[in-house]
Amino acid sequence: MTTSNSNSSRETTVVRLNVGGSLFSTTAHTLLREENSIFPQLLHSQTNGLEKMVIFLSDGTIFIDRDGSLFTHILEYLRLSKLILPQNFQDYNRLHEEAKFYRLSRLEEQIIALSTAKYISLTEERAGNIIETGGYITIGFRGTLAFGRDGQAEVKFRKLHRILVCGKAALCREVFGNTLNESRDPDRDGQECYTSRLYLKHQCLEKACDILAEKGFKLVATRCNGANGFVANTYNISNQGGTLQQPNGKMHFDISESYFQSKEQTKTLIYFLQELINQRNTGDLEEQRWANYTEYIFFKKAICPSGISPLASR
Repeated sequence: MTTSNSNSSRETTVVRLNVGGSLFSTTAHTLLREENSIFPQLLHSQTNGLEKMVIFLSDGTIFIDRDGSLFTHILEYLRLSKLILPQNFQDYNRLHEEAKFYRLSRLEEQIIALSTAKYISLTEERAGNIIETGGYITIGFRGTLAFGRDGQAEVKFRKLHRILVCGKAALCREVFGNTLNESRDPDRDGQECYTSRLYLKHQCLEKACDILAEKGFKLVATRCNGANGFVANTYNISNQGGTLQQPNGKMHFDISESYFQSKEQTKTLIYFLQELINQRNTGDLEEQRWANYTEYIFFKKAICPSGISPLASR
């Protein structure tokens, strides 16, 4: 009876794992689901052949020098006794190597089966249904006119901050290739996943349009709107004190000194307004006056064998 209670207590003990810097908490019972794995010997503080990969920390945590993100799937498998992966999962080879390290033979078999099934599915789709993919891609950019010092330069040129790309992640990657920056959305590997977090590594709008035209895309819609908050020409100082105006592109102010209790207050306000005028007439604020946001929507129809529609083939 005592031995049974001891074993039950040990299996419900909480185990803390640090896998490649990622922390996990689970029970000994979960880790002991497969007897031939490395976890039984780790729970007995044994590292036979694993001395370079496993360290027992002073707080009781077991450190394992492996991939922490993939261990999430390993632990879920041990909890559920079956492998469930995200729809867009691609790292089957790496996950298989992790399963081999943890000596989870049944998990290895399930990984091979899932990987094979997905490969066959993708091969059939590409060979029999769609020859060339299509869809919508939207490119957007925030732009303005760049001015010289103090806004006095006669030559003003277009200034783009960043060209954004929205649409199916796989299609955007296929079209723009290595000119596409995916650092803000690196995990969009599925065929049907949409994203609005991609952008181009360059700021040349014509280059982006040329690439889309070469790939067979056509412009179907566009929209543009102002994106600035510096368009008002009149600023109310107070109902009684006066107004600050900008007639004919030049700013001046008209202040009633009788409204203020002292000349010092008037001078302070005049100084403040003069600084506002100076800032208002600089090139930076002049650029903000012309700020705008524009989007171009491109479309390309998928090309299928014998004129079959992609929808009809599903």
